[in-house]
Formats: sequence, structure tokens, C-alpha cells
Amino acid sequence: MEVRERPSPTVDAPPGDSIEARAIIRRVGPRLVRDGFGPLATFFLGWKLIGLSAGIVLAVAFGVSVFVHERRQGRPATLVRVALAVVCLRAVVGLSSGSASVYLAQEIGIDLLLACGVMGSLAAGRPLTAWIAADVYPFTAEMRDSDTFRHVMRTVTAVWGSYFLIRAAVRLVALLSLSTDRYVLVVALSDAPFLIALLAWSVYYTLGVFRRSDQWSALLAGAEGGPPQVGPR
Repeated sequence: MEVRERPSPTVDAPPGDSIEARAIIRRVGPRLVRDGFGPLATFFLGWKLIGLSAGIVLAVAFGVSVFVHERRQGRPATLVRVALAVVCLRAVVGLSSGSASVYLAQEIGIDLLLACGVMGSLAAGRPLTAWIAADVYPFTAEMRDSDTFRHVMRTVTAVWGSYFLIRAAVRLVALLSLSTDRYVLVVALSDAPFLIALLAWSVYYTLGVFRRSDQWSALLAGAEGGPPQVGPR
């Protein structure tokens, strides 16, 4: 009786959009800036044009509308969930204190909380960026279970946690030495530009490691223009 060799299982390429780094950054970058900087910008405009309470309410409304939009688009919205939780925390403290300075000073405490959460997830062996990665690109189950993915996510998580720690220190110095309006400027400059730069580094680093991997280089090459699967049929 003839025994036929069973074919090796195929590994599907990542579905959906392009995995080119530039395409991912163009697609995700505006959402990252919106989620991170949008509520603060909305608050500042509402505060200056109407009043403190109006600014806080508008910031919350902005966060809720973004969350609803992302869910309707079918995205996991992990980043939006975090941003919405931060917005609600700011609102509670800001409304109870009745002070714009207290509301804005929360940025420092929030950065520290983010740094602790990110670094804590790394210490626990469950790096936070592994969960957020689904908002950037739908990695396959095989890719998420690989040693390559775990290594990349540990490195990226450590870098983002360090960024939040440094940002908290910079903002603390600005709060203690500058006026409120200048402090807001420091908050803005330490937010959107660095978020875009870190996103770009994270994407290029992640794809670079996967492309250099013996396990995944052929898969990514296929997804970018060759056959969509790895392994003999």
C-alpha cells in the first residue's frame, strides 16, 4: 500500500491592508495623534473660548465619539479604550477641583501611570504592545504565537515605557517653571511629534525583525507581492 506524505501545514499571510511600513504609518499615524492629542486640544479650545467646564465636557465628548467611530469600523480600539479612560479620569478630577492647572497637571500623573502599566506588563511577561499591535495590523495567530513576535513586543514595550517616564519628567519641569499656556505647548510638543516618531520606529523595527527571521521572511515577501502562503501544498 502506498503511503503518501502529508503536506506541511500552510501559514496564511496577514490579511487585509498592506504591510509596507509607510502604508501602516500613514494609516495608523493620524489615529494615534487623534487619540493621544485630540482630547487635550479639544479641552484647550473649549476652555479658552467658553470656559473650564465646557472644555472638559467637550474633551469627554470627543473621546466618546472616537470610541464609537472605531467600534463601528470593527477595530479592536485598544488605544481608544485607554484614551477614553484617561479622558474620563481627567474629567472627574478637573470638574471636582474646578482648576485648569490641576486638570492639565494630570498629564504628569497619567504619564507615570502609563509608564508603570507598560513596564508592569513587561515584567509580568505580557507586554502591552502585544495587545495594541492588533490596532496597527492584524497579525495572524501563528505570528502572535512565535518567539519573534514575543521578542519584538518586549523590546517595543520597553521603549514606549521609557518614553512615558521621560515625558513625565519633562512635563513636570515645565509645570514647575512655565506659565499654563507654555506648559500646554510643552505637552503638545512632547506628544504628537514623538508619538509619530515612536510609531514609525515601532513599525520599521517590527517589520525589520520579521523580515530577517528565517521563519517569517518568506511569508512577508509573499504578502508583499509573491504567493500568499508559505510551505508546500
